Amino acid sequence: MSLKTAHVARAALFALILHGPGWMALAQAQKKAEGASDAQATRKVEIRDTELRFLQSKHAGRTYEIDIWFPEDYDRETVRYPVIYVLDAEYNFGCVSYIAKRLIKNDDIPKVLVVGIAYNTAEDDFYLQREYDCTPPTKPHGARSGGAEKFVLFFETELIPYINTNFRTLPGDRTIVGHSIGGFFGTYVLFKHPRLFTRYIIVSPSLWYANEVIFEYEKEFAAERQPLNADVFLSTGGDESEQMVRTTAQMIRTISERRYAGLRFAAQMPRGEHHRSLFPWAYTKGLRWLFERPR
Repeated sequence: MSLKTAHVARAALFALILHGPGWMALAQAQKKAEGASDAQATRKVEIRDTELRFLQSKHAGRTYEIDIWFPEDYDRETVRYPVIYVLDAEYNFGCVSYIAKRLIKNDDIPKVLVVGIAYNTAEDDFYLQREYDCTPPTKPHGARSGGAEKFVLFFETELIPYINTNFRTLPGDRTIVGHSIGGFFGTYVLFKHPRLFTRYIIVSPSLWYANEVIFEYEKEFAAERQPLNADVFLSTGGDESEQMVRTTAQMIRTISERRYAGLRFAAQMPRGEHHRSLFPWAYTKGLRWLFERPR
């Protein structure tokens, strides 16, 4: 018996002796209420206005956890919303949904749906699956790489149609958010499948991956002399590794010098931010910049 329970029992006994059976009923009600309070105290914290679904992909050969955050009054409105697709929802879905909520409240961005893609697996396995999904086949990384085109097909033919069918979306207004190897994937999609998304937030991208192969993809796209109709926000922290800072600076120079028709581009490399601190900063800055004017 806990000290609190013993105290309640003694108080009830004295109340019965002094005041009769009515006080025992009161004490029992109090004890029940305290027990309920203890049970409530052990509940897990939940993110409000969210749903969790699972989507099996025939292209990627795995089942993804899909975390969805809805803006306030979604159930009472009839309007359609832009969709923000966020990679690595295992560790950032709480962050991205809360930031979106606060920016909406301040009228910095319109109401949006936030869709997180997660793997629902152990941490070590998550990193392996994520690397495979976000990268093309490469000699340096062998079997760990190679799933990027399958992951693109998952987005294009499975996830995006599923979200558009089941929720009120603006089908032509899609943002992808990727960090680290997810940032590599976002950049890969920008140059290989530029029509898949209209807006990009690319944070601390692993542009060094596989001997900086991403710059070859950029050259191939530039040779086609096609417009790049996208809004792109790129950011790497000034306190990240030398290869991260160097390759990001190189990509900023390259994109700026190309002067792609149709591209709206912004980049920031803030001092004092490292690989793990940058994401919420860049996501906040990126959202505000992307939505400061309609497409």
